[in-house]
Amino acid sequence: MNDAPDQALMEQFARDDSETAFTTLVERHVSLVHSVALRHTSDPQQAQDITQAVFILLARKAGSLGRKTVLSGWLYQTARLTAANWRRAEARRIRREQEAFMESTLEEARPEAVWSELSPLLDDAMSHLSATDRDAIVLRFFQNKTLPEVGSALGMEESAANKRVSRALEKLRKLFARRGVALTSVLIANAVAANSVNAAPAGLAATLASGATQSAAIAPAVTALVKGALKANFWMKLKLASSLGLGAALVCGLVTVGVSQGPGGDKRTPREIFTMMGEKYASLTRYSDDGTTVAYLNGMALTNTFSLKLARPNLYRIEWRQPLFGTVTSKGAAWSAGEGDVVLLGEQGPRKEPSMESALSTTTGVSSGAAANIPGMFFKMKWASQLGDWVGQNREADGRVGTVDCHVFSKELNGRTRTVWIGKQDLLIHQVETVVSSASMKAAMAEARRRQPEISTRPPKMEFTETRYMETHEHIVLDQPLPLSDYAR
Repeated sequence: MNDAPDQALMEQFARDDSETAFTTLVERHVSLVHSVALRHTSDPQQAQDITQAVFILLARKAGSLGRKTVLSGWLYQTARLTAANWRRAEARRIRREQEAFMESTLEEARPEAVWSELSPLLDDAMSHLSATDRDAIVLRFFQNKTLPEVGSALGMEESAANKRVSRALEKLRKLFARRGVALTSVLIANAVAANSVNAAPAGLAATLASGATQSAAIAPAVTALVKGALKANFWMKLKLASSLGLGAALVCGLVTVGVSQGPGGDKRTPREIFTMMGEKYASLTRYSDDGTTVAYLNGMALTNTFSLKLARPNLYRIEWRQPLFGTVTSKGAAWSAGEGDVVLLGEQGPRKEPSMESALSTTTGVSSGAAANIPGMFFKMKWASQLGDWVGQNREADGRVGTVDCHVFSKELNGRTRTVWIGKQDLLIHQVETVVSSASMKAAMAEARRRQPEISTRPPKMEFTETRYMETHEHIVLDQPLPLSDYAR
């Protein structure tokens, strides 16, 4: 049988279901099929899977192959197509996971990031609310009362309490936005409810209960605090009177303002440099650049090229292009020429988005982050301040991106290390690197799959490894006028 021609063995297998005939065919051609598969995958396990799939196809189609079929040629072509299909599916899977991960880096609901922005401003913002609005917020989110309970405490119906809470929350949102913290009302509510009240030390309540009514037990420092609070209450009343035209001269005469100077030169802190960087982007009227983002994900390197054109107040065009395999390329764009925000993803037609923020956040993942960092800084989107959080406290050795001398800062948080290169002279971002631990990547993907069940599961035996994203901005041009047509499709 080993000397029988392929066609005779095929006919015998198709007619008699001969295992011997089929085994002979497999042994004769397995090296050809496996070699084709291995060239396409560079993964021995995947090459074996593809080889097995090809011979399963052969077994199913044995009876339908014509007598003139050259089996080795058919097997070669089938192996090539099967391997190409696997590569397409793998590229799509990795792309979806990359997009899901990039979106998770801008995840609005990350409690610690939102709270770190809100907490320094919360109490001052609360002081600008009316007493009823403030009570509504305290009851609903500080004490996590239900709306019926809030209504009962405020002496109103549940529907009225709901409106009161919503209006008060919206006032807080606007107060935070004026201070550069742009967050949705839902995020503010969740962050305040989760973090605003922490358990007091054990036994403190009993100590306070007895001490508050026994003057002998009150420490001098506490007595001073009580007197200070009473005095502050008096001055608040005086301030209110001054706003009505009473005692203005007295109030103005008592108010003093202290202005401190921060350290300069190389002694500037990362936060100071980041603040100056934000001011630099805010001073620009136009910005454009070209760049690349390279994602090293599960042993594959995906290179994304992009271009940015940004102009105030609401003009932008962001384009990206990523080769997947062969001549197949993933590409898209997001733009606004002042008449609405539009995104174009792959072969889909253009679709309108409700806002610039929606268009940029929607395309952050598919653009490998190109729509996030620089546009976020330029237009002062809510996620821009998160980059400042990542700058952190670690000042690395100075570095260079191309010919640009840069300050380099980094910070590790929750399994992610982000490093930012900021030009010493121009105070602009030239490079951002994000390194994600395998555990953090696995957790992000698990959460992404939970939220998006359509994301395919990982192939067997494939484990997440440390993942790295390197975003580089080049050919930066500032304040150069461009025709309006450059921002349109």
